[in-house]
Amino acid sequence: MNLRPYQQDIINSIRDEFAKGNHSVIMCAPTGSGKTIMFSYMASEAIKKGKKILILTDRVELFQQANNTLTKQGMNPKTINDLTGSVHVFMIQTLVRRFKKPEIIEYLEKLDLIIIDEAHKTIFDKLFDHATLPTKIIGATATPFRKGAQESLHNFYHTIVDKVSVQNLIDSGHLAKCTTYGFKVDLSEVAMHKGDYSEQGLADLFSKTQLFKGVIRNYKELCYADKTLIFAPNREASGQLVDEFKKQGIEARHVDCYMSKKERAETLLWFKETDGAVLSNYGILTTGFDETTIKSVILYRATKSLVLFLQMVGRGSRIKTENTFKLLDFGNNILTHGFWQDDREWSLIKKNKKKGAAPIKECPECFALLPASAKLCTECGYKFKAVAKESEEIDLQELSPSQHQIAKLIIQAKAKGYKTGWVLHQLKTFDEYKEYGRIKNYKTGWAKYQYFHRK
Repeated sequence: MNLRPYQQDIINSIRDEFAKGNHSVIMCAPTGSGKTIMFSYMASEAIKKGKKILILTDRVELFQQANNTLTKQGMNPKTINDLTGSVHVFMIQTLVRRFKKPEIIEYLEKLDLIIIDEAHKTIFDKLFDHATLPTKIIGATATPFRKGAQESLHNFYHTIVDKVSVQNLIDSGHLAKCTTYGFKVDLSEVAMHKGDYSEQGLADLFSKTQLFKGVIRNYKELCYADKTLIFAPNREASGQLVDEFKKQGIEARHVDCYMSKKERAETLLWFKETDGAVLSNYGILTTGFDETTIKSVILYRATKSLVLFLQMVGRGSRIKTENTFKLLDFGNNILTHGFWQDDREWSLIKKNKKKGAAPIKECPECFALLPASAKLCTECGYKFKAVAKESEEIDLQELSPSQHQIAKLIIQAKAKGYKTGWVLHQLKTFDEYKEYGRIKNYKTGWAKYQYFHRK
């Protein structure tokens, strides 16, 4: 099994942590970095030493992926129904139901290594009440991140090995470069459910505003004929979008977790073999789906979950002929989480909050989203003009009510590091517009135009 340099570096670092006495280690590596390859290599090396290994997954797709990779390497993995042999692949749901069975208790006590795929998920936490020393545990995940009521990962793992970032893999040619387009949507009326946007609420909003027509229009302009994967908020919204694609003569289908295995497999095979196919999915293709021919990803949904956001976008990151892919974001996800390729500092401790998303701007020529500090568009070469900073000085003596309000807003913006334009968006009365225009030395008539235009 040929490992890339960064994969060997990660494996060596995990071995070092085990040597230090850290028996449970998070292996953090981005989607597309080859986590399955890495833990399969570690399993094969352990088997050569006569060790017993268990690999745990929570999805059928990941279960099959692990089984196939191990089989290709000649390791002959077995399932929970046959506890003989050196290496097994279980679904965590099945194992949880059998924890109290004597044969499972005895099996777990004899294990040397447990490898958990998608270890950030809370469903695996139950394992730690049944795993015993000196069994070592590796938790593989691209996103070791938890929030809210979820128990912190540091309660289960001793340390984290985080050696490579998305940008590292793009620069080394192991992941495709992402060109990002964003379309701002007003989500203020969408209800929250368990810490994320209500799926039905999103679907209702998108249907009411007929956002699906905007998706088609932008698809035609930005990624027409690209093999495209879409993430929808629910089945109905996905179906509505697919119908709209078909009306435009574009080959499109829908897939979800409620389909039969046969129908799902047939749909995914069609997507794989059809040039320019568009596949809209709900609740299924975020993990364990590696289709290298995807050229565009459309987020026809919003999420507060950084983990889900990175998983969705990562579906387009596999290396392909052009070595690039496009992201069309219809849910303010870039504004919420930052760019997919941004460097992120991961921690096992939940209280260490992630940094806020860096400010972004849109290229006026090609409409790609870029960091606010960019002086040149990396997609079309457009040069941004330098904008002189506006003076924020103001005479605070003898203020009228409107002057007083503007002064407060300017001071507030400066204290909190808001952009200058933030103040403009807070103005309400015509007098406030006039006062703001006077401070900024805008031309006569600016206040009247702005006030009535915004009204």
